[in-house]
Amino acid sequence: MVRPIIKDKFFIIFCIFIYCLVIAGCNDNSKPSIIIKDAHLYLPLKGNDMSAGYLRLENNQPKKIVINSIECEKVNASIHETILNSEGVVKMNKLEMFIIDAESHLNFLPGGKHIMFSGLKEFKQSILACAFLSNTGVEIPFSFEVLTNE
Repeated sequence: MVRPIIKDKFFIIFCIFIYCLVIAGCNDNSKPSIIIKDAHLYLPLKGNDMSAGYLRLENNQPKKIVINSIECEKVNASIHETILNSEGVVKMNKLEMFIIDAESHLNFLPGGKHIMFSGLKEFKQSILACAFLSNTGVEIPFSFEVLTNE
């Protein structure tokens, strides 16, 4: 028969072991490697088919990411940038690719980089599923919140 004192010591050691496992799990401060925040677009006004979407893309990896395109369900999407040319004229250029440096972020905002959508005339959902496609073939899925102008 095991003496009660030895049972108590084993129980205390077991509790300390479990406590150490729990504490070790609580100290995981790692972030996801790629985060997409505040992805949203407004439905176009009646009679129009196109709109722009905006978001924040964070790269928490130690290497840069090269994005070649975007694909979305049920609508056409492409990556654009608004620029001011040498004559002072504002133009919108389609981007074939863009880079997010390591440990940095990129904001898609009006007057800068943005996603152009077409095929929204009959779109009725509140969420639009999309994915960025990288040059390595990796898909980065995310969703746009679809807002109305009303």
